[in-house]
Amino acid sequence: MSTTLSTSECTIDFPTSPAWFRSIRKLITSAATQCGFSNREAGQVSMAVDEALSNIYRHGYMGSTDGRVRFTYKTYTTPLPKIMIEIEDDAIQVDSNLIQSRDLQDIKPGGLGVHLIQTVMNHATWTKRDQGGMKLSMSKTATNTHTTPIQSAQK
Repeated sequence: MSTTLSTSECTIDFPTSPAWFRSIRKLITSAATQCGFSNREAGQVSMAVDEALSNIYRHGYMGSTDGRVRFTYKTYTTPLPKIMIEIEDDAIQVDSNLIQSRDLQDIKPGGLGVHLIQTVMNHATWTKRDQGGMKLSMSKTATNTHTTPIQSAQK
């Protein structure tokens, strides 16, 4: 029996239209804060998710809104707040070894999404899906937490 308590879990399938990205950012921010992440860290996780979705839209589907994304998250409250996220697409497959941040010494706009994801999240792995497309698995354990409403009510 696991001693880890899951507080929320959600799977959503949506088109690669950037119009959806704001809703997904709000969903992740809310889920992360409800399980105990600070507002700052919840915002960082949301930003990492937004970068991943933007990369799928721009690079995987070449700006097409005809693609699909399957997005799943699960949060835990104990022993520390944690969020696990999976993002799957049916877009162009790429060699996982080629997914990397550009040289930070190369000063120019763009190209920092992978760096941001790897900096914010404790774990981020891109893999090819057998059915085609890619899967990004990432997780983060909170370092700065707040007291959740559930914990406050129990005191």
